[in-house]
Amino acid sequence: FPVVPLHWNATVAIDSVTTWDHDFKHLAARGVTQWEPTGEITAGQIPITARLDFDYVMDNRAVLLRQSEIITPTSRLELDGRLGAKDSALDAKLEAQDLLPWNDFINRLRGADAEPRCMAGRVGWQGRVLGDLGGPTFAGHFQGREASYEKLYWDEVEGDMVYSPEEFRLERARVRRGRSRVALDMRLELFDWSYLPESPWSMQVDVKRTPAEDLQPLLGWAYPVRALLSGNFQGRGTRSAPEFEGPFELEAIEAWGFRADRARGQFALRNDEVRIAKVEVHQGLGRVTGDFLYRFASGQAPAEIEFNWNGTAIAIEKIERIQTERLPLGGQMSFSLHGRGPVTAPESEGTLRVKDFKVGAEVFGTFEGNLRSDGRRASVEMKSAMVEGRLQGKLEVTLGGEYAMQGEVTARDFDLDVFIQTALRLKHLTGHSHVDGQFLVSGSLKKPETINLEADIAKLTFDYQYIKLENVGPLRLAYRQEEVRVEQARIRGVETDLNISGYVRFAGERPVNLRTSGTVNLQLLGGFLPELEAHGTAQVNAAIEGTLVSPRITGGLHLENASANYGDFPAGLSKVKGDFVFDRSRLVFENVTAEAGGGEILLSGTMSYGDGPVRYDLSMQTTRTRIRYPEGMSWLAGGALRLAGTTRGATLSGRVTVERLLLAEGFNLATMMLTAREGVRAPATASPFLRNLQFDIEAASTANARLEWSGAQFESEASLRMRGTWEHPIFLGHIHLLGGEMSFRGNRYRLTRGDVNFSKPFRIDPELNVEATTTIRQYEITLNFTGPASRPVLGYRSDPPLPATDIITLLALGRTGEESELRSPTRVQSPEMGASTLLSEAISSQVSGRIERLFGVSRFRVDPFLAGTGTEQNASARITIEQQVARDLTITYITNVTSTQQQVIQVEYNVNRNVSVVALRDQNGTFGLDIKFKKRFK
Repeated sequence: FPVVPLHWNATVAIDSVTTWDHDFKHLAARGVTQWEPTGEITAGQIPITARLDFDYVMDNRAVLLRQSEIITPTSRLELDGRLGAKDSALDAKLEAQDLLPWNDFINRLRGADAEPRCMAGRVGWQGRVLGDLGGPTFAGHFQGREASYEKLYWDEVEGDMVYSPEEFRLERARVRRGRSRVALDMRLELFDWSYLPESPWSMQVDVKRTPAEDLQPLLGWAYPVRALLSGNFQGRGTRSAPEFEGPFELEAIEAWGFRADRARGQFALRNDEVRIAKVEVHQGLGRVTGDFLYRFASGQAPAEIEFNWNGTAIAIEKIERIQTERLPLGGQMSFSLHGRGPVTAPESEGTLRVKDFKVGAEVFGTFEGNLRSDGRRASVEMKSAMVEGRLQGKLEVTLGGEYAMQGEVTARDFDLDVFIQTALRLKHLTGHSHVDGQFLVSGSLKKPETINLEADIAKLTFDYQYIKLENVGPLRLAYRQEEVRVEQARIRGVETDLNISGYVRFAGERPVNLRTSGTVNLQLLGGFLPELEAHGTAQVNAAIEGTLVSPRITGGLHLENASANYGDFPAGLSKVKGDFVFDRSRLVFENVTAEAGGGEILLSGTMSYGDGPVRYDLSMQTTRTRIRYPEGMSWLAGGALRLAGTTRGATLSGRVTVERLLLAEGFNLATMMLTAREGVRAPATASPFLRNLQFDIEAASTANARLEWSGAQFESEASLRMRGTWEHPIFLGHIHLLGGEMSFRGNRYRLTRGDVNFSKPFRIDPELNVEATTTIRQYEITLNFTGPASRPVLGYRSDPPLPATDIITLLALGRTGEESELRSPTRVQSPEMGASTLLSEAISSQVSGRIERLFGVSRFRVDPFLAGTGTEQNASARITIEQQVARDLTITYITNVTSTQQQVIQVEYNVNRNVSVVALRDQNGTFGLDIKFKKRFK
């Protein structure tokens, strides 16, 4: 029994009774021995503590141990029973936190000449040691946690074990690694602890929905395969001639970029060959069936394969290996492939059919192909069956050496829309593209860097941004040694004639050298910048050098009579003229002029590109340019502006002089008061550049600046500063109204004082201090607007003085409350009078603005009257048309819509502030002339 490989270290104390005859015959000893660690432990030794209760009889060649134990730092061994030279029957229980210190002992049991094996993990074993002590049998139940044997590893292993010099047997074993669980029964016949090549073996393995990725390490495999494996396998034979077979089923399969729902078949390993038969693979409606045989190499004979595969209704969309985000493929594939021979050069034949093949959303039609191989050379032929166009090709590969290949593809009227959109990232093709040409490919499959591709395109046409482009002369491209070279390319279209030449290399630092010259229709830029709408032509002469990471662009563009509008920007450019010079890493504006909003613009500055986002530093000078911003406002201004920043965030700053501000049609003072709480709204934009644009603009007015809207005109002076963003602008400063007139609720007011102060930095809510006067009959009414625009306070007074109710009645009805009562048949004012006034205002506000603009009248008003509310006896409506001929002369025409007889014509001439002359023809046909004098007494 090998004790030395245990490497134990201890001092032994024995308390026993020993008897013997002379010459130590018939020796017997009974007692207790205590083991304790020594004071010094050398490297490689294991300190132990033990208590052994023994009864030894020499004549029996056995020792009886009673409730004994041996303890090491990582294990505990309990012993009880008989340990004899011929007939051991010892009960043992081992609990080891780490099996590694027991390795030498276990390997010594396997034989002095056996190759050592490394075993580790937490192990528990409870059983018996039986038989001859020189070759004992270990039988019992074992458990292992985080156990390993050489390169194999298990999270958990458990079962019944019998280990003797004649056999190793596992029964009812359960093995777990990760999510995989395997049931195992196994028997190995041994010869003196050794498993020889001729030793028989048998095995039964049961696997249910076990992840293949957890099983592969147990077999020493590392393939990119994921699936749930189920199967019942039987093994037998000898170590040198094993046999292993059984049915299997796979679910949720992912292998080498391919996916399948499920697969099933019959696996067999025997006679140096692996056979997978009766295979069925399912993916949706697709199905692949076949057989596969792999025969291992033997002596001089190479490894060989035999295969026979058939596939039907396979969805190409499900083959992830060939899919890309920019170029998704689709269609339905069927194939047949069979062959046999050496693995590297089999003889094979096959057919392929792709129905409704599509790239992106473009359906091309049906493609058919044939494969033939004689073991030395393989050839593939392909042809299309499309409604329009034709594509066919052939590829030959030498099966051996460097796997040299050579092939060609011929296209006739082939639709290239999706490929142009993907390769050139053009998303705005407005018509179908077509190509006629020949493509040649050659090189070595073992050395992809040697693959060459040559394209000789006789005809290439495509519509982009509604411009038809086509090549002039052959278009020649070449790909060699990871370099794309444009040998000859000339593209012509409407106002476009462009020559391109040069190369781009994709190895090393990826150098680039491209040159382009000619004329380009600026409308094509809309495809690269969707928010840009450009027209006109540009003369191009530029070169791109350097690397793809840091390109250097030199040359320039010359524009003549071009125009451009960008997204939601409120002003477009027309008659653009000038030069744009590329200076390696920046674009310089030289003598660039344009017109915008009726004014002239001079542009200068640079745009830097290269590392990071594009950086702007542009200056603009303009005179008398109209800008519609924010919503509802139109400015006539000039000045100097500067745009500085990047595409991620920029600032527009400068100083402008405002000559005129027009407010939107339909604007009136009442509308402004009712909507002031909401503030001024800037137009929303989807452009990231405009959303991140900051303002810092100082604005001042000219000497005769005007503020106008429908029915109002003022002279003003202003000093404002515009801050904030495009969608949330902020104004700070003031506007001083010097004088002017406006119409409000049917009356014309003269401005006597007006100040508008913008002082709130977080919203547009100016402080008002405006005073305006109007004359109604002989009364002069003064209105005061004070406070914030969101909550204005209205004050009013009259001269001569009137009660507040009379002033309101005078403003609303054109007469005082006393006059209204005199005209009414009763002293009690009808409640319908207020409703009539409100209805009059509602109707007038809907139609008056449009009619005033259509016919050019100063004021249009509709007054509905109910029977009994005035001198009219019948329910009717009255229309009032007023025209201010001159500053002091007004003509008013009033008519009843139900009778042409009730017409009123009034001419009023204001001689001065205190004297006016009124000529009237009333509804009864009576003429009158009034001269009014106004005198104030203090």
